[in-house]
Amino acid sequence: MSLALAPVAAPVAPARPASPRVAELLVHDLAVAYGAAPPIFTGVGFAVGRSERVALIGANGAGKSTLLRSCLGFVAPLSGEILLFGRRVGEGKPGVRRALRGDVGFVAQKHNLVPRLSVLSNVVHGTLAEASGPRRWLQGLAPKAVRERAFAALDVVGLADLALRRADALSGGQSQRVAIARALVAEPRLMLADEPAASLDPAAGEEVMGVFAKVSRDTGTTLIFTTHHLDHALRHADRVIGLAGGRLRLDAPAATLALDSLHGLYG
Repeated sequence: MSLALAPVAAPVAPARPASPRVAELLVHDLAVAYGAAPPIFTGVGFAVGRSERVALIGANGAGKSTLLRSCLGFVAPLSGEILLFGRRVGEGKPGVRRALRGDVGFVAQKHNLVPRLSVLSNVVHGTLAEASGPRRWLQGLAPKAVRERAFAALDVVGLADLALRRADALSGGQSQRVAIARALVAEPRLMLADEPAASLDPAAGEEVMGVFAKVSRDTGTTLIFTTHHLDHALRHADRVIGLAGGRLRLDAPAATLALDSLHGLYG
């Protein structure tokens, strides 16, 4: 359930970040701007440990999506640095950067499935970073091991029985679960999800977020997701990070927070 905006509350003191030695993601003093425009945010810093589930919240324009894209190396920082699995994002040869991103699964708000292809073929597309060509576009041409991995990923999200159905015959919630399976088939260490429930009705959105949380718990995959649904942040994350006014205003365990305490981030 989305909440109404409220006046800005006093910032909540950031929680102590995970040790950089064990952090899957380490963001230090980060500032990002587009062209000559003022920075979207400055001085952002936090660390995410292995198997953590972190919700990133804030009003429209606060920089949530930009922060996720920065962590993937798609947006260059104005200052500061990002370490992903101990390597500095954006450094190294193109092959090194691609390999680093290969350990990260990404799920967007839009499902971006190929409508005329089967569910299984869409999941096989998640292995394109490993090898390109027709054998990674159509499940009927894919190597046996790849098809088995794709079936296993669909089973994790509860859709193995729909493997041969065309993607355009799915509901919105089912399509998003296929998108999760497509990200999972590459066996990522870290999953990033940008407003994964925003285009879904409340029941389907809750179902999808439950799948994300279960996958993270069962596989040990680290999860960072952005959301405007504050109840999703509190129910499905271990920790909540909040952006407001161009700064990091909140970093605290979800169990210590209440819905009312988060209203100020939307003022």
